[in-house]
Order: sequence, then structure tokens, then C-alpha cells
Amino acid sequence: MAKPLKIRKISPDDRMEKAARRILRTRVKEFYSCWPDPDHSPTPEELHNLRISGKRLRYTAESLREFYPDRLALLIDLLKRNQDLLGEIQDCVTQRGLIEDYIARLRRRSPQNDRITALEKVVSEYERRQSTLFAQFHETWRGMTMDEFRASLRAMVSRVKKTKAPFSVDQSDGDGSAQRHARARAAAESFSVDQTGDEARAEAVVNVDDGDVRGAGVEHSE
Repeated sequence: MAKPLKIRKISPDDRMEKAARRILRTRVKEFYSCWPDPDHSPTPEELHNLRISGKRLRYTAESLREFYPDRLALLIDLLKRNQDLLGEIQDCVTQRGLIEDYIARLRRRSPQNDRITALEKVVSEYERRQSTLFAQFHETWRGMTMDEFRASLRAMVSRVKKTKAPFSVDQSDGDGSAQRHARARAAAESFSVDQTGDEARAEAVVNVDDGDVRGAGVEHSE
């Protein structure tokens, strides 16, 4: 399993929006490092790492959503779709492996067993299903790796909602800020927890039904 990137240069004294920005940037960087070139066929390990990192990014973004009002919906939808597709692909891989192992045992014990042909058809069906699911995922992932989409994502991450109070764990002013501080700190410390995020305002056009993802360019300076 891919280890989460460590979130650096963050402390309990940071303002909440600064902490949120750094946390989300780190999770986005980690996510894209799993399979950076969609033109290369990924290994099973790369796909697995991408699925785990995508969950981590999704849960991070969801926990920091109040810092990005109305900006994370698109990203979350895409991450959910990717998780569903990758999960189904993994199910196909697992089921195929189990059946193929059983076929191998049958062949050793009874090479003429009628069940072998039937089971081979089931394996072929899983292969077909896996190929269809991967094609759907690949189209979505190719769109998410486009320069325009990633530029709009970087711009979105930088546009954090301003807060009045510093990122301090000692605050409890009665207006809910203590809970916000606690959630922000938990997001910073829970490196092993899966997290994600969405971008409804990323100025990208996405059709999640057919995997068509096109980003509109957004100028951004770090």
C-alpha cells in the first residue's frame, strides 16, 4: 500500500486556511504521483496505490470543505467515480485469480473435468468486464491529468476561505471555531486515513457518464 506523503511545515500555531491549503496540496501531489503518465499502462500496484491515495484525498477534502465553499463538488464526484471503477476492477482481478487457481487444481486432479470449460468461460467474462471498466476509468483519468484541469485544481486549492482566528487548539469561543480547529488538526495528523476533495468551481467541463473531462485554463501563481 502506498504510504501517504508527510505534510511538512505545518504547526498548531498556523492559521487554519494556511494549514488547510498545505494539507490539500500535499494530498493532491500524492494522488498524481501514483500514475503520472496515462499513456503508460499502469501496474496492478500503481492502480491499487491510486485507489488508496484517491480515498485519502477525498476524505481530506471533505474534512476541509468549509474552507472551500462550493468549490470541491466536482473533484469529489470524480474521485468517487474513480474509486467505484477501481474497486470493481480489483474485484474482477480477485475473482479471476481465485477461479484460475481452482481450475489449476481441477486440471491436476481430473484433466477431463467438464467444469473446467465452464469455469474458463467465467474467467473470460471477468476479463471482458475488467477491460471495459478500465477503459472507462482510463478516459476519466486522462482528462484529470490534462494541464488545464490540473491548473484549475491548483488554483482552487489556493483559494481558501479566510478565517479570523489562528490555527490554535486552545480556542473555544462558543461559535464553533474550536470544532473547526479540531477537525483541521485531525486532518493534518491523520496521515493513514483516506481523504478526498471536489471542485465545482474549477471551471472544468466534466461528463462523468462517459468519462469526458475537459479543463478550462486558469492562470495561477504559487
